Amino acid sequence: MAVSALLRTGAVVVAPGGAARCHVLIRNNSAVVDQFVFTVRGAPADWTEIKPAVANLMPRQEVSVELTFRPPRSHEVPAGEHPFALRIASREDPAGSVVQEGVVTVEPFTEVAAGVVPETSTARRIGRHTLALDNLGNHPVKVEVGAVDKDERLTFRRKPARLELPLGHTTFARVDARPRKYFWKGENVPLPFKIVVAVPDAQEIELDARLDQKALIPRRVFWLVSILFGLLMVLVIIVTLLLRQQPVSIAGPSPERPSSSAATTTTTGSAAPTTASSAPSSAPGPSRVAGGGGPSVSAPTGGRAVTGRFRIETRAYPNVGGGPQLFSYVVPAGARYRVLSVVLRNPAADTGQLQIRHGSVVVGTVDLAVINRDGNDELTFVPDDPPLVRPGERITLAVVCTNRRDPCTPTGDFTVALVR
Repeated sequence: MAVSALLRTGAVVVAPGGAARCHVLIRNNSAVVDQFVFTVRGAPADWTEIKPAVANLMPRQEVSVELTFRPPRSHEVPAGEHPFALRIASREDPAGSVVQEGVVTVEPFTEVAAGVVPETSTARRIGRHTLALDNLGNHPVKVEVGAVDKDERLTFRRKPARLELPLGHTTFARVDARPRKYFWKGENVPLPFKIVVAVPDAQEIELDARLDQKALIPRRVFWLVSILFGLLMVLVIIVTLLLRQQPVSIAGPSPERPSSSAATTTTTGSAAPTTASSAPSSAPGPSRVAGGGGPSVSAPTGGRAVTGRFRIETRAYPNVGGGPQLFSYVVPAGARYRVLSVVLRNPAADTGQLQIRHGSVVVGTVDLAVINRDGNDELTFVPDDPPLVRPGERITLAVVCTNRRDPCTPTGDFTVALVR
């Protein structure tokens, strides 16, 4: 054999983002000068440095080759053992090449990033907040979600309270905030609180959030009652004035003035129908098909729905791993829709990509920058094969946001045909 090799350290331990070294003693056993090339095989090859990478050795000469392992601090290099092999290839005797095997162990590290959407919710009874958790470490980690209200004016519900974060994925949880007390009218009351994420072997993550509690009775109800009361008073005044101008006699005809009595009777008989005909009449308005969370549907004469519309609004955050963020509309029971067209709007000139999906089928893909190409912030998309969406199925806008900081907020206005 032209070459022999001896791995002095068979097991190496290294921290992510750090460095660890081992040495291999190479000896030329042949009787001629030979050149040897050293390469590393296995998963550590991408983050292993070899010095020297090539060596020319005289007969019976030895050289020490240094392997430096530098795994990145990333979820792409999982914690644990990573076998490797050092191949020593001889130029003069290719068949006499040898391989030395070893194991490098990457130590675990924990890093979790979190965000809450929205930070401020507005509701009368329950404020709903979505918590996004990214596992940036190199091993799965279990976390616990909690919420703290120092003024004790809120109660919380977490769905789920405990969850496991896989490597390189975004996991979502929901935190619902419910006020302990309600009020009937007045301005919104801000109720701040903190969402706390407990991470093992790491510092707790605290996120500020707030519920703006609204009154149980909206302001417009008081305005409507005031307007109706004012109209009622005006109507009472008008009716009172009319009755004063045309008094009605309930006395019988006078025998002394028969002609005057007859005239009075004639006037009285004509006054009642006039007053009755001046009362407002109500007629039924046009029919409207709605309900169940479905789209607003236009109905021609005859009451049969033909077309309808609904909107999907999005708010996708940049730098969120795990693929596109999904925003869906679920078709209610009792109807089937065929999607005719979609008006896509991008008012904030966001950058990224938007997909229209029917369940898991991609109907179309649009670059957000294309929507604003001609100075217009909308684009009409007409599918080549309009999908038929059944009750319980989803129409989804999948958004990949490449903004630097601000979230992407494109919307889609769908025009559908009702299929019986």
